[in-house]
Parts: sequence; structure tokens; C-alpha cells
Amino acid sequence: MRKKEKNKSVEPEIYEVPSNMKLKKRNAVMENTLIEARYSLTVEEQRIVLSTIAMLDNVETAPNGFPMLKIPKKLIIEVTGLHEKDYKVIKKSLERLMSRVITIETDKGFEIYQWFAKARYNKGDEYIEVQFHPDLKPYLLELKERFTKIPLKQILQLRSKYAIRLYELLKRYEDTGFRTDYLPELRKKLGVEDKEYTRFFDFEKRILKPAIKEINEKTDLEVSYTKKKTGRKITHIEFQFKLKNSSQGDTPQMPKSPSQTLVIQGQKKIPKQPDLWDTVLRILEYKYDANPKDIDLLKEYVYSVYKTDTKPKIMGLKTDVAVKEGIIKLRKILSKYWSKIEKIVEIETNGNYVPKLTKSFSLEND
Repeated sequence: MRKKEKNKSVEPEIYEVPSNMKLKKRNAVMENTLIEARYSLTVEEQRIVLSTIAMLDNVETAPNGFPMLKIPKKLIIEVTGLHEKDYKVIKKSLERLMSRVITIETDKGFEIYQWFAKARYNKGDEYIEVQFHPDLKPYLLELKERFTKIPLKQILQLRSKYAIRLYELLKRYEDTGFRTDYLPELRKKLGVEDKEYTRFFDFEKRILKPAIKEINEKTDLEVSYTKKKTGRKITHIEFQFKLKNSSQGDTPQMPKSPSQTLVIQGQKKIPKQPDLWDTVLRILEYKYDANPKDIDLLKEYVYSVYKTDTKPKIMGLKTDVAVKEGIIKLRKILSKYWSKIEKIVEIETNGNYVPKLTKSFSLEND
């Protein structure tokens, strides 16, 4: 009897990217977990990665995972600025990308992924072939919610790798206009090495300010930031930003931070779903991966400041959905996330407010 042949590795399907593809009109669409991941790429590598992600638009329903993208070399030259005859530079860029990794934080630790599984380029060819690693399929192909669109038109104008990464992070919260980052985590997400610019003064001068300046000058965002301290040490950066032109042609006001909103409101009741509560829910959902159904219920409740408090605190305020069954269910959800809520509120208000519940919501109730 003939021996059975060993299974050969199956070659991926080939998707030929049109040479006339208008990359500047496309978006790189990524699941938010990937936006928040830690990785460090050069400007050329970031442009290649984001451009190839944008090329996946027509293959998002591919049943067998990622195809091998057959990319006209002229498109690579367009996004990187590399010279078409500089074979060594193109080869080096691809080699580096094959070794670059993405680190995603999880509740139990972290997971590490590669960007590409395969890359091919022969000197003299008019095409470069790359295939994303299959582990990235949930982050790049199976996108139903919790994703961010990064317009290549904006990215290709930036020349700083830090500006590109910061732009991506801000775009995730474009609908709210602010985000707060713990400084050590922000450094990692921007790709700053542990031993680089260890003093905040140097980090701000060499990385933060130049990145924001470039974003403000060259993209559709207008960004500012405030430094937040824990004790005497700067521990968080709060970004406020807006689109320079709204769809109606108006220029919207720069969104205020949650703490600024509370101070302006003074002793008055804060309207339903103020910035702070909305921020708390977003951080619970995206940073701590809270159950979307839990978040939907929590959205029916708000924090409010009451006139009777000598020192205003954020209070739980029930709405018309807070019938007895709703309160019991809410109590279980709040118990599940309360320690995280307290931590988020402390950071967002710089320790000025303490989250507190009405008696109806008391976690001690049965």
C-alpha cells in the first residue's frame, strides 16, 4: 500500500490590490482592543500596516481568514516615500515588520501577537505580498462593534511615529472629545522605551508636545491636554480634542473635562448621563471589558450632585426604569464593578469626589 502523503501547508488565497486604489480616501478599521495595544513601529512601518489594513475592506467576509495581499509596489512607495529602486530599504522594512509584535493586556496578564504571518518580495517585481497573522482576525475582520476608523488621509500627513499613535488613540474617543491616560501606560502605547525620557519634563518636551503640535497643524483634530497629579507626582494626562470642522460647517467648542463640568455645575443637579458617568461606563466597557448588557443597564442611571450636601458628592440617581426588580439587578451589577468605579471616579476627578449611592441602591441591601 502507498503511504499517505503528509498534509502540505495550504497556500492562502491571493487578493490583488488594484494599482489605482485611492488610499487617501480609505480608513484603517481596527477593533478597539488593538487600538489600545502596545507596539512600537517606525513611521514607514506604521504607514505600511495601516495602509494594508485599509486594503482589507473588500475581503472582510473572507471565510478562510486573511488572503495574501498582492500590493503594487507603487502603493508602498506612495505611503512610505521609499524609492522604487531601493530594494534593500524595502526588504529591511518587511523584515522588521515580520519581527514586530503587539502586546495586548488581559485580566490574567498579556497576549503577544505578530502583525504578519508571511511577506514576499523579489527584486524587480512590481508587487509586494503580505499576509496578516491569522490571530489578528478578530481584531481586523470580524468587526461588528467597538471599532475605530483611522482615515489614511490624516495619517499620511504625519511624520512622527508618536503623533501617529496618539492620533489613533484619540480617534477612538472622537465622539466624546476627551480621554484620560495613566502616564506609564500612555508611554507604552506610544512606543516609548522604558529608559527613554524617564523625567516627565523630557517626555513632555520631546514627545507629548511635538506630537500634539503636529496633530494640530496637519490633521482634522485640535488637541489640548491637562496634567493630573496624584499627590505631587504627575500620573495622568487628560486630553481634550475636537474636530476642526463639523459636518454643518460649525466649529464645536472644545469639550470640558468631567471635573470641569462638575465645578461649573456647582450645587445644581447634573443632567442625565453627565460626562463623568459616561466616561466611567466607557472605561468599564473598553478597559475592563465589562459585559455590554451590564453597561446598557448602567446607562439608565446617572450621578447627580444634590443641593443639600455641604460638600457635594456624586450620588446615584434612579430613573423611571428603577422599579424594584431593576434595583435588585442594578445592585448586583454595581457590586460586580464598584471597586473599579471608585477607582475610575477618583482618577477622573483628581480625588475631589467620592462615588456614593442612594439608599435604594445600597450594596448592603438584600
